[in-house]
Amino acid sequence: MTNKRQFSSSLIGQRLIEAGYLTQEQLDKALAQQMETGLLFGEVCLLHGWITFDQLKECLPPMRSKIGQRLLESGVITMEQLYLALVEQRSSGCRLGHILIARGWVEESKMMATSHN
Repeated sequence: MTNKRQFSSSLIGQRLIEAGYLTQEQLDKALAQQMETGLLFGEVCLLHGWITFDQLKECLPPMRSKIGQRLLESGVITMEQLYLALVEQRSSGCRLGHILIARGWVEESKMMATSHN
């Protein structure tokens, strides 16, 4: 488990710079591409190979998805699976749990047990 680092900024780009994972030039390029493509900032950086999933995970603010966070913390899904499911959720509008089950990453019984905790 990664140690929780304290960041002075709530912005993911600034957090990645603070951690030494991203340069200011990469930040500027990623922000421009984010505006052009509609991709998330982290997606742009990952696609360029500037950061890893683990580095992104370390610098992300606390998650808003409670079910996703619980599944991740309990080891049922990986950060990569959660990230991909959240991207799909954004484009499809489907519920996160439905996407995780449909992809075969979580059994329905496990989802039900986690959602009631």
